Amino acid sequence: MKANPAGALSGQAILGRQREIAHLRRELEKKSVLLTAERRVGKTCVLRKMAENPSIGWTPILCWVESVRHPIECVERIYAEANALHVRSPKGVWLGRVKSAYQAIAGTQVAGWKLPPIRSEWKRLLHDLISDIAENTGNRVVVMIDEFPQMVSNIVDDHGGAAGREFLDTLREIRQEFEPSGRIRFLLSGSIGLHLIVQHLKAEHGYKGNPTNDMAIERLSGMTIEDVQLMCRKYLDEEGIRRDCPGEFDERMLQLTDGLPIYIQYVCERFQESKRQQVSPDDVDVELRAMMDNREIEWFRNAAERIETYYKRLGANRRASAILKMLSGEEDFVPEEAVLDYVRSQMIVEDDDQVRSTLEILLDDNYLLCDTSTGRRRYRFRYGIMRWWWKINRG
Repeated sequence: MKANPAGALSGQAILGRQREIAHLRRELEKKSVLLTAERRVGKTCVLRKMAENPSIGWTPILCWVESVRHPIECVERIYAEANALHVRSPKGVWLGRVKSAYQAIAGTQVAGWKLPPIRSEWKRLLHDLISDIAENTGNRVVVMIDEFPQMVSNIVDDHGGAAGREFLDTLREIRQEFEPSGRIRFLLSGSIGLHLIVQHLKAEHGYKGNPTNDMAIERLSGMTIEDVQLMCRKYLDEEGIRRDCPGEFDERMLQLTDGLPIYIQYVCERFQESKRQQVSPDDVDVELRAMMDNREIEWFRNAAERIETYYKRLGANRRASAILKMLSGEEDFVPEEAVLDYVRSQMIVEDDDQVRSTLEILLDDNYLLCDTSTGRRRYRFRYGIMRWWWKINRG
C-alpha cells in the first residue's frame, strides 16, 4: 500500500483505530460526544471510518462545516447529507416537517438556503430537521459534524458574539429535547478547541452558558502499537521493504512519531520513494531529522499560529508562547513553580493565576500533559515530536 500523508483517505486506506472507534460507539450509546485532538491526528479519518462502517441499528450522517459562516448553512449541510441517504421511515415520511416549514417560510419547495427569510428562521428549521431525523428514521442516528469549533468561530467573526451564543445554546436545547428518546446523538469534532471559542464568548460577549456540559469529552491521540505495526506492514512489508528487527522497529516508530499516523506515513513515504529494500530502527531517526526542516510538511505550524490568533483574543498569547518555549527544552515533566518562575522572568505577571489559567488552556488544547503523581502539578509537551519541532522552530 502506498503511503499518502495529508491526502484524503477512505475505505480500506484508513488503517486501524478500531479500539478508539469502539470506545466512541460505547459513549454514543449513552450521550453525545465532543471529540478533540491536535490537527492531523486523524479525527476526520475516524469519522469517515465510522460513517462507512456503521454499527448495526445506527445511521450516521457526516457533515463537514469548516467553511460554514452562518447557522443556516449548517442546517443546509445536515439536510443535504440526510436527504442524500434516501432514508425511509416505517411511516413513509422523511424530512417532511422541515420541508413543510421551509415552504411556509419561503413559499416554495426546498431550493436555496440563503434567502433572507430562510436565514432568519434557522432555529426553527434546525429544530424541525432534527425532529424529522429523530422521529422518522428506522435506525438510531448519529449526526457527526467535523470542524464544529471552526464553524462557531466563523459565525462569531461574521455575525457577532450573540449569534455564536445563540447557535451553541440552540444546539444544546435540541440535544436536551431529543436525546432522551435514545433516537439521536451528536458527535462534534474539531482541531480548534471549542473551549477557546467559549472562553472568548465569556470574556468579550458576556456568555454565561456551558454548551457542552451534557456531552462526553473524548480526546484522540496517537495510535496503539498494534495500529503502528499494521501501518508498517502495509506501507513497508507489502511494498517489499524489509524491516530489520521488526519489533524494535515498530517500537521506535511509535516512540519517535508518538503514534501520530500522518508522521508514520511521511516516514514510510520517504522509504518508498527512495526505493529502499531494507530499513532499520535507526533509519526512522534519520528520516525524521531530515524531514524536520522540510517546509512542504505542515508539522505543527497551525498549532503555533493558533497561539497568535485564538490565544491573543484571550490575552494569553505571550504567556502561552513563553510556557511552550520553556517546556520545549525539557524532555521530562517540569514543576509548576519552575514554569511560573520562568514566565515571571520573561514578562510582568500581575497574578500567578493568569499563568495557571494559561496552563489549563494549553492542557485542554492538547499542547501539554499534567502529572500530579508527586503531589504537585508538573507539565510537559503532550507529544515528543511536537516538543522537538517547537524547540527547533520556536525555542
